[in-house]
Amino acid sequence: MKCSRTLFLLLAALAAGVPGAPSLAAPAPIAAPASASDSAASQAVLDYIQAQMRERRIPGLQIAVIRQGKVVLSRALGVANIQHQVAVGEHTVFSINSGTKAITGVAIMQLVEQGKLALDAPLARYLDGLPAAWQGVSVARLLDHTSGLPDILDEQGDLLPGGMEGAWKRALAAPLAFAPGQRFSYNQTNYVLLGKIIDRLGGEPFLDFIRHQQFDVVGMPGSSFGDSGDIVMNKANSYRFAGGVLRNVVEEFPPAMRTGAGMNTTATELGKWIVALQQGRLLKPASLAAMWTPSSFADGRPAPWALGWPAIRRGAQAQRAVAGIGGGRSAFYVYPDDDLAVIILTNLAGARPDQLIDTVAGFYVPALRHNALEQRRN
Repeated sequence: MKCSRTLFLLLAALAAGVPGAPSLAAPAPIAAPASASDSAASQAVLDYIQAQMRERRIPGLQIAVIRQGKVVLSRALGVANIQHQVAVGEHTVFSINSGTKAITGVAIMQLVEQGKLALDAPLARYLDGLPAAWQGVSVARLLDHTSGLPDILDEQGDLLPGGMEGAWKRALAAPLAFAPGQRFSYNQTNYVLLGKIIDRLGGEPFLDFIRHQQFDVVGMPGSSFGDSGDIVMNKANSYRFAGGVLRNVVEEFPPAMRTGAGMNTTATELGKWIVALQQGRLLKPASLAAMWTPSSFADGRPAPWALGWPAIRRGAQAQRAVAGIGGGRSAFYVYPDDDLAVIILTNLAGARPDQLIDTVAGFYVPALRHNALEQRRN
């Protein structure tokens, strides 16, 4: 598959420093004083990331690395908008797609801390008018995708016929896919229901709850929710390769589904959010530990998600991580045992930055390099 000539020429111009072309790399917007080892690691990371941008043909990207509660690397690279040759900057925002589910997980745990919600309680305690088969499903089974509920999306990832209202009616009429807790099935219905719970128990609509309980607490003025139909300030354009040709991506996140997708943010602000989590400013330490603990199936087998976060273990030493991964274009990993987090946001669907994060982490924590080697083998 060949890169489109337009993108090739633009990236070549950027790399060569053609007058009038945006810079390929912008200075780090924030970074803590780094040790000599961290500085060397950060330079190695930048070399690696820029090579991967060329190989994967990623137009624009932000990366942030947080170590021991401090940002040790923050860079903006490449192009936010190819059509207008706008460089990615510190304040450029990117869609994080399903990485939004991690933010919803925090919101649910905040309601638990406020005494308004119990994770093991059945849905019928908080929501009316649900089918009988849905009423006994616990809140936790929604968060970790083991509910067995029918999905409002089809196998191609599109809404069932009839728009949001029609898709919801079809889902309500469909049978369970399996008994709750028996299997894992990634499912957008789960997060629509979580949004309804937050709307009801949070005292304000979901979007306002997130802004007041998380964005305002952390200091995230550039973060918001919206899709291609909304005016989102400083938003990077979204792209995808189709048949070797770079195309625009039209993002559609209906309001009822924005608990599961639809957040736009910067790597810097997402990094501040992760630091706030680690510092206990959003959740108490016990709640954070519970949220990041991998779930189990009904028979005790380990399930692949924690509460709102994919749970990842790799390598012989089983270093653990929890993640937010969205749209094949944005990802962030937190390594709780190593006091490390890596964020990579791109504007290319299919860029798969999640495949790069273990390698980046390994530059700072050598033991994590085994995770990257294993991932490449698999």
